[in-house]
Amino acid sequence: MKLNVDGSFDARYGSGGIGAVLRNSAGSLIFCGNMSRCGGALEAELLACREGIIMALQWTLLPFIVETDSLELLKLVGAGSSDRAELAFLVKEVRDLLSGNREIIIRKIHRENNCVSDFLANKGGSESLTAFWPDNSCDCISHLVGVDSFVE
Repeated sequence: MKLNVDGSFDARYGSGGIGAVLRNSAGSLIFCGNMSRCGGALEAELLACREGIIMALQWTLLPFIVETDSLELLKLVGAGSSDRAELAFLVKEVRDLLSGNREIIIRKIHRENNCVSDFLANKGGSESLTAFWPDNSCDCISHLVGVDSFVE
């Protein structure tokens, strides 16, 4: 299973969005969400990662790979301590989710390989939308099908 996550941040309004796509070779679970308050891009990325992992843990018993285009998130979650004290609680929550009994790997991918979750994060933020499509019925991403490839 593969989980792609992305966060978006709009500095004009101090708000953001979350996008997450959990998929296997047969289909996808898709989520986008709105954050009416968000302190910055890194906070949006961490929230997207946390919410995506929570969704994946609820919907599959299989091991999965989390893919993010945020190198800063990857460094914070992988480090022994947090340099960003204001986000330490989020970093700890993500680390705690990763440290359970399930095999979960988190890795960095290029932004162009994270198009669907990026689109969903921007949609959630700009449209104040929170939606969940557990049955591949999300028509708003049909133009992006095939852009992000499934990787075992």
